Amino acid sequence: MRDTFSYKSPLGILGVLADKLFLEKYMRNFIENRAKELKRIAEKVEIK
Repeated sequence: MRDTFSYKSPLGILGVLADKLFLEKYMRNFIENRAKELKRIAEKVEIK
């Protein structure tokens, strides 16, 4: 599975600055945590 996340910052340079300060780290952590949880769920499923 591969996650692809793309977006364009609104507000020009202010948006880019906000991305670098806040959104970039938040989204990276969100996607990494999501992947870990999906892996945990997938490995827990019992095939009958």
